[in-house]
Amino acid sequence: MAPLLSLCMIVKNEAHQLRRCLTSVQPWVDEIILVDTGSEDDTVAIAREFTPHVYIVEWQQDFAAARNYSLEWATGEWIFYIDADEELIVTDSHWRSQLLDHAVDCFSVLRQEAGTHHNWSDFANVRFARRQPRLRFVGALHEQFNTSQGKIGTLKGIHLLHHNQQTQEQFLKKIRDRNIPILEQMVQRGDRRLMNLVCLGDHYAACGQTEQSRDWYHQALDAIAEDIEQQRLPQETTWLRHLLFWATYTAFEAKDYDTAQYYVSYGLRYFNTYPPLLYAAGLIVFELGLPRGALPYFHRCLDLFSRGTYDRSEPFDRQWMTTQPAYSLGFTYMTLQEQERAITYFQKTLEFNPHYQPAQQHLQHLLSATAPSG
Repeated sequence: MAPLLSLCMIVKNEAHQLRRCLTSVQPWVDEIILVDTGSEDDTVAIAREFTPHVYIVEWQQDFAAARNYSLEWATGEWIFYIDADEELIVTDSHWRSQLLDHAVDCFSVLRQEAGTHHNWSDFANVRFARRQPRLRFVGALHEQFNTSQGKIGTLKGIHLLHHNQQTQEQFLKKIRDRNIPILEQMVQRGDRRLMNLVCLGDHYAACGQTEQSRDWYHQALDAIAEDIEQQRLPQETTWLRHLLFWATYTAFEAKDYDTAQYYVSYGLRYFNTYPPLLYAAGLIVFELGLPRGALPYFHRCLDLFSRGTYDRSEPFDRQWMTTQPAYSLGFTYMTLQEQERAITYFQKTLEFNPHYQPAQQHLQHLLSATAPSG
């Protein structure tokens, strides 16, 4: 009888964090398959403490190829993959029973950021797939299972904790020297998936290359222009939310409110629990001279955060459902001369971010103005 669950990993120079990852996973999997793509530290030695199934392959600038090699050695009914900078957190020891559901082809699991200094929201990521002959990873970068047509479930009782230990310099070097070349090669070969175009826009923006960044974002918008005009959802939605927010916010900052409304109205038609778009809609309504009309959008952002019901399809900066809408509520209520409510939301802003100076300044002014004279 085949084991239930195989862990398949690819690693390179992860000696500083691999043991933490494998320790968290080992009690819950039936076999560990680990493929090393050229480590120069103690990664392989640490891996062999946990499994005899350690294989060394040459790095080919293709993450899917490396992961597919790991699949060749797996024997479990299910495949699970995790990265060395992640940790499996188990809150229900019976979570594996969900893998016995034969109606489900793959499962997503929530990934959260470790530490308060990382501000990304948690998001659902498909990490489990039923092993079958056609199962493969696709994509030289940001690789995924090729199971998009199957039924996707959400595993309860576990989540992944991401330990981001990179410095900003290390991050920029990685996207300059590795990610951008791989993505551009993928596009040149005809892989113009929306995800690739948007990621190139993001990466060039992170490197401060604004012109190249805008070009890739606009190529992504061009790819879905007909879908937006026809008010239909594109076949591919990975990073679509983020792209629509970029288009909306960029137009808003340029005071092109017609274009901003065009993109945000389309986005909220399909993604009305995605806080960045809701927040942008509130800003637009405020700038059009309707401050009271902006309030529901800002309140909605905070409500989604407090209830934990926001869109978890892709990560975004948590400030769009915490600090920014709280501050905008304070500012809007101040504009409406509702001082007590303004004070409440400026205080709430500082609960999210004690160092947010605009909120500090407005709060100090309002408290001074409402203090009894004597």
